[in-house]
Amino acid sequence: MANLFEVDRAACVKCGACVRDCAFRALKMDGGAPRMAFPERCMKCQHCLAVCPAGAVVFDGKSPRDSVKLANLPLPGLDAVENWMRTRRSVRRFAAADVERGTLMRILAALGNSPTGCNARSLTFTCMPSRKAMDRFRRDFISAIERHRDGAKLLPRWLAVPAIRLRKGEDDMFFRGASGMLVVSSDESAPGVTTPREDVTIACAHFEMLANAAGIATCWCGFLKLVQQEVPELLEETLGLGRSAPFYAMLFGLPAVRYARGVQRDSYARVDIRDEA
Repeated sequence: MANLFEVDRAACVKCGACVRDCAFRALKMDGGAPRMAFPERCMKCQHCLAVCPAGAVVFDGKSPRDSVKLANLPLPGLDAVENWMRTRRSVRRFAAADVERGTLMRILAALGNSPTGCNARSLTFTCMPSRKAMDRFRRDFISAIERHRDGAKLLPRWLAVPAIRLRKGEDDMFFRGASGMLVVSSDESAPGVTTPREDVTIACAHFEMLANAAGIATCWCGFLKLVQQEVPELLEETLGLGRSAPFYAMLFGLPAVRYARGVQRDSYARVDIRDEA
């Protein structure tokens, strides 16, 4: 914890904002300036760095000069975000071309900012970034299925039949012909991890949002969750995932379909408002 929290005393205005905003009271004022009094309480949320009006706090070696500044930052308004919610689609028809690598890497880097329970930060982002990588994964996946098909365990029909069709090149019911796939997983045994499945889901949702903003189509790949439930050893072999590891997969690529409008789902939500009596 050495040098986790540093203050430029010349720049510090001694307002105490960082101390007041520290949810776990790891900081305290000392001689008019803040210091890390209880490092064991610190959850590394960086609120102290973010709230300091003078930019005087350096946290874990991260300088406020390198942070995104909120002043005059153009952020999407409610209309823009609502429109995205109403028009987003799970795309299952993908173009042959790969996603531009620089754009993809920019999105993956930003995913480190997805919130996790107790700020545990235990997520791993495993990415097949190109059609070449996805084709190799498809071959490995089919090979794993065929090895298990020849074994003692009987594979379920929903898995065996589409696998045969994929091997024959007839269609790809599993991965929808996507040129890429992101697998988000959590180490639920890591210290401080309290919500591993929720952490994974939130990160997937943020990936979808960022990808769609860049013109990249996405599809939630629930199929791999079924595989984990029925034949978990397949994911151990192909993705290195433990049999009960919290994870989810997102297919992505350039879209081969363009939708003209959103759908109408407002009436499907049940809203329960409980005002005071």
